[in-house]
Amino acid sequence: MTTASRHQDTLASHAVCAAAGARDSLRTAQFFMRVLSGAEYWGHPAEQTPAGPARPPVEMRPGGYFLTALVSRLARIADRLTTWSVNLSITLFAPEWRKLPSPFTHGIMNEVAAAIRADSFLVNPLFNAYFYRATIHILRRYRTPPFLVLEHRVDAARRTLLADIGAGLNGSEPDFLAHAIMALVDVAPIARSGKPRDASVIARGDDQNLTVYAIACVALLFAEQGKPAEELDEDQFFAIVGALIAPRLPAIASLVAKRDIAGLAAELTEIRGMY
Repeated sequence: MTTASRHQDTLASHAVCAAAGARDSLRTAQFFMRVLSGAEYWGHPAEQTPAGPARPPVEMRPGGYFLTALVSRLARIADRLTTWSVNLSITLFAPEWRKLPSPFTHGIMNEVAAAIRADSFLVNPLFNAYFYRATIHILRRYRTPPFLVLEHRVDAARRTLLADIGAGLNGSEPDFLAHAIMALVDVAPIARSGKPRDASVIARGDDQNLTVYAIACVALLFAEQGKPAEELDEDQFFAIVGALIAPRLPAIASLVAKRDIAGLAAELTEIRGMY
């Protein structure tokens, strides 16, 4: 590779990272809008009604309540305006932006691995698109919003993998996914994961980055064998994968903590063989 081509690749990589960072700035701002929208209920769990959360009774309202109520209302207005603007922009300019690349797509494992090298300012690399969208889908299943997932950290994992193992499936599929889990857990794209929806192991896991990316990677591993049933969608598939690997999460966490890539690849191979 010449110096000029290396320089061009570096600029393209920085462009992808900058674009993801700009989108993350908007996501972070909206996350805090949604946090502030509940300011009037802080310290007093709101009673849920068909019309939404009910305000606390007068006798339970703290000093400065009307100020927090004003902050909540302004934050909700700002959140609605931001959501409307983002939805309109996506509808007009990138209608497929929020679509999850289906793990059932034939050959997607190879495409995700090859996309480690993809650098485009206009088109999100498939690696980023799959793991970012899969994170959102899995979190919605097990956690309550608001949550914050940073796309530029997913891109950082992609660039780490490019430096460590290169693009494409040079080794086995479990070996590639073991590296992917390690890289994603290291950069921790899930900055805020919300609250657990239920008492399941998946929902209440201490490290949601480990839990979510283990599910996303094993889903790729299973989906290579084809769609189990026509009526099964991606969200249901992620839920099934989560239930299947829940007993193996402590072993996966231990291998990640030891940075044992070979052991993690062997664990993924065993999971694929068992199920």
